[in-house]
Amino acid sequence: MFRAFRFIVDLFSQRHGIVAFVFFLVLGLLMRQAPLPIRESIVTTAVSTLYFPAQRIVSAVGHYKSIALENEQLKEENARLRQETYHAREGLQELARLHTLVRFDDKWDYPIVTSRVVGHNPGRFLTTMVINRGTEHGVHENMPVFSMNGLVGKVSKATLNHSRVQLLVDPNLKLSVMDRKTRVVGFLESMDGVRLTAMVPTHAGIRPGDTLITSGLGGIFPKGIPVGTVKDVRKSDLDVMRQMDVEPFQDFTTLEEVFVMEKEPDWIVKELLDE
Repeated sequence: MFRAFRFIVDLFSQRHGIVAFVFFLVLGLLMRQAPLPIRESIVTTAVSTLYFPAQRIVSAVGHYKSIALENEQLKEENARLRQETYHAREGLQELARLHTLVRFDDKWDYPIVTSRVVGHNPGRFLTTMVINRGTEHGVHENMPVFSMNGLVGKVSKATLNHSRVQLLVDPNLKLSVMDRKTRVVGFLESMDGVRLTAMVPTHAGIRPGDTLITSGLGGIFPKGIPVGTVKDVRKSDLDVMRQMDVEPFQDFTTLEEVFVMEKEPDWIVKELLDE
């Protein structure tokens, strides 16, 4: 008895191919002798048993492809919406800048040309930049250049479609400034192409935190353009003067667009510039 049981176990575990052959052979003989309805039932059951897993697999693959396609479409839609949101924000910021620009235009009563920064000087320090407006747009040399934050510099050279702007930190640019509170006039310059300093009389009474504006003297810059804030006041080599460190309102490294004031130099300054 035990040997017979062991033979059956070995037959199913080690000779499964022979068992399968015998099983299907017997099944075929039974089907030949079985009535037609039983044979159809057996075939239908076998086919459905084999077809159902395949159908599930095909359905799962199709569902996965559908989800992957929908995911890609959602990613594209998300990217498009992000881009539209970015452009909308840029438009709102530009609208706000133009709204502020109207106040500048009304204050000085000079036409203003909007321009974009398209280049910087290749030197070690940022002292000049190039804008995409020139003589064809009404821009000429020695016209003031400013931003929403304050004074930037002046046009030092103008071609047909582009202009070079000399920034406040250029050591070659000297500017007459006025303390907004005390109304004392001094002059501002940069000695190293980075920091701005201003000289004022000792008795001026200027303190850190005071605001400096253009004085209107010199004939190029109109009076009242914000320049910067006084950071520190200290003694100078001259007893009658005080030296101030000035923080400009405009960070020149972040400039994207500027405004050129179509103001020609006063005739006295013009004669001096032409000499």
